[in-house]
Amino acid sequence: MDTNDNLHNDADGNLENVNNTDQNTQDMPEKDMNTDPSTAVEETKVTPQENVTSEETTETPVAAVKEEESTSDNDDESDDHAEDVDAQTLPDTDYNTLEMPALVASLRQLIQDFPINTIKTHVDDIKKAFESKDQDAEKEAREEFVKANPATEEAPAPEFEYNNPISKEFNDLHSLYRKQRGEFQRQQRKEQEDNLEKRKNIIESIKNLIDEEENIGTTFKKFNALQQAWKDTGKIPHDAYNIVWNDYRLHTQNFYDYIDLSKELRDKDFERNLDFHNKIITRAEELGNEPDIHKALRELQELHRMWKEDAGPVAKEHRDPIWDKFSAATKVIHDKRQAYYEERDKLAEKNQTIKQNIIAEIKKITAAGAKNHKGWQDRLEEVNALKELFTQTGPATKALNNHLWEQFRVVGREFNHAKNAFYKDLKKDQQDNLDKKMKLIEIAEQHLAGDDFNGSLPVMKRIQSEWKEIGHVPRKVSDKIWKRFQAACNGFFDKKNAQKKEENAEEAANFEAKMKVYDALKEMLPQDDQEAMKADVEKHMADWAAIGRVPYSKRHIQDKFDKLLQAKLKAAGMSAVDAEMLKYQSKLSSLESGDARDFTNERFYLRKRRDEIQDEKRQLENNMQFINTKDDKNPFVIQLKKNTTALDKELDLIKEKQKQLNILERQMKKAEEEASTDDESSEATE
Repeated sequence: MDTNDNLHNDADGNLENVNNTDQNTQDMPEKDMNTDPSTAVEETKVTPQENVTSEETTETPVAAVKEEESTSDNDDESDDHAEDVDAQTLPDTDYNTLEMPALVASLRQLIQDFPINTIKTHVDDIKKAFESKDQDAEKEAREEFVKANPATEEAPAPEFEYNNPISKEFNDLHSLYRKQRGEFQRQQRKEQEDNLEKRKNIIESIKNLIDEEENIGTTFKKFNALQQAWKDTGKIPHDAYNIVWNDYRLHTQNFYDYIDLSKELRDKDFERNLDFHNKIITRAEELGNEPDIHKALRELQELHRMWKEDAGPVAKEHRDPIWDKFSAATKVIHDKRQAYYEERDKLAEKNQTIKQNIIAEIKKITAAGAKNHKGWQDRLEEVNALKELFTQTGPATKALNNHLWEQFRVVGREFNHAKNAFYKDLKKDQQDNLDKKMKLIEIAEQHLAGDDFNGSLPVMKRIQSEWKEIGHVPRKVSDKIWKRFQAACNGFFDKKNAQKKEENAEEAANFEAKMKVYDALKEMLPQDDQEAMKADVEKHMADWAAIGRVPYSKRHIQDKFDKLLQAKLKAAGMSAVDAEMLKYQSKLSSLESGDARDFTNERFYLRKRRDEIQDEKRQLENNMQFINTKDDKNPFVIQLKKNTTALDKELDLIKEKQKQLNILERQMKKAEEEASTDDESSEATE
């Protein structure tokens, strides 16, 4: 059994204590004992009074004490105050950090698990947090609706309707709470009204004791029974408390005035009351060592109530000393509470600075932004870390705590808006990139289906380079389109490589065949009959031209054959020019069986060589202007003229080659046109 239980037993256990409900002369003034520093128990001293009721100046134990009118530290306090005290036992929760579903769950748990009169403060905090978040959700939903349904010239924008199922669930729960709280308050009011009638009846009964003609023993038993009934009666309406208490004390004092107690009985009663006061003081002094300041304050409030209502009067010489001791013990607790709140205020100021810095840092991060996805993810991690620090930091000063929380929510929304705006733009850019890459895929697949590998090769290389330069696409299709593009490219190069292998095998065979022609031409002996020799040479030329391309690494065989051919033609009596043109006919034959690229390369070579010859001639002509060209014996002049003549001959040869190349090209085009016409005629006939 704890100290308070002992104190209550001492206050209620002895029916002979006729004074144990009288108000002591040192009653503490009624001040709120909750944990707010502004509601401390005041240590007001009330001047005791002495009542003389007999000719022998015998002191009666009437404690006619002037009670200050206050309404906060008695059992009949308002329901709100009782709730504030009881709410201290509920778990502390920062409801602003919870999302709407969690707030609904918290409200449901409070209604189910705690008395309805102890949760008002928590319910109000939950309601405030929920309404704030619901307003934000409605604002965001409205903005999205306006963007998705803009007004047009043909029709105005549709009307926005906000429907949040969670909000309906919360409102239903809150209505249930208000209904239960209303029922509780009505029931409590009815009980208090009944208790008020009981106490009025008790006062009336005490008042009538004076008129009863009974022995003093019987009267005291009735008086003690009425006192016990007074204690057992519960709370009464707050607005009637002081009036009823004053009436009760007045008629109790009148009863003591009427009864002339013996000094022995009075002293015995004073002694018991003094012992009870000392126990209250002892417990108050013990509370000075209680580490939980809130618990100490709540119990101290109960001790003051007991001092006022349960403890009877004491001898005059003890009244001031015991009140001073009780006041001193009370002051110790109040000093600890003051120190606690001063320390809490310092911590709150520190928390305020931390939270202000966090808000400023989030603003700074939002203003700096980021240029890419990785940058925004880094910024997001920083902001989440700051949010975690903000929620873990204790409350700031009461004047700014709510304001800082609102600022924190605002900067959080601003960061999210900036981040979301970036990703909206990024989504558009990614869609544009996807369109570009899909076009490249179409090009790759078109060339994959074709057979012109030489013409497609530069295109495939180009689109591969462009693919690398195009930025990111939506992640959900990134792998899919890459695999499709990769398959088209790989398929093209696989087909090209397969054809290349076939061509390499064919070119290797061509090289062997050309080597046989080369060896046969080389072994051909000079003949007296130059025409026959010329015919043999031309036959070897035709055989050479009929053979296809050789491997790139074996191209030197052409130069060897040309030199050997020129030597054989010269041996057959042909001039160098005629031999060169005859040899070129072989070249034209190979071009005729080749592809368009061979024509292009030959035309480029002839034009380039023609330009080079013309440049060399101009250079020689410029050189000749600086020397005496009339001196035919000058070896330098002789060499210049010889070089000029050689260039002229080569230029004529180049021009003739260009002429023959043009003739061949026209003939091939004409043949293609005739073949195309024949195909069309055949199709029309069919």
